[in-house]
Amino acid sequence: MRRFFRFTLLGFSWLFLAAIVVQVYFAGLMLFGQEGGSDLHVNTGYILGTAGALFLLLPALARAGGRTIVIGVVLAIVTFFQPNLALARDASPLIAALHPVSALLIVALSVVMIRRAGELVREERAVAPARPASE
Repeated sequence: MRRFFRFTLLGFSWLFLAAIVVQVYFAGLMLFGQEGGSDLHVNTGYILGTAGALFLLLPALARAGGRTIVIGVVLAIVTFFQPNLALARDASPLIAALHPVSALLIVALSVVMIRRAGELVREERAVAPARPASE
């Protein structure tokens, strides 16, 4: 099962980063006045905030080690609260201004998670039993 969850962690981490790139594209649509860009950006942000919760489980199920588990927890928490930073624009523009900064943190943590998951998968492949050439 560990092997399955290590591959799952790597695949999900890549998909999550790809979704963030799409999210940035939606922000660009919004900024440059494309109709519907705002809705796409907001809705995708909530989906990412919810999907990020998998980083609470996958590193632990993959037996990724304490540091990777902590990175997953931080990534899940920051991603969950990311949409709320933008909602603060009326009450506190200084807090709302942290929204793009937090996005950069999410990207950085996602890249770190991909690297760590990649190391786990390479480790898993190295210890995988060799199959006979002809069976």
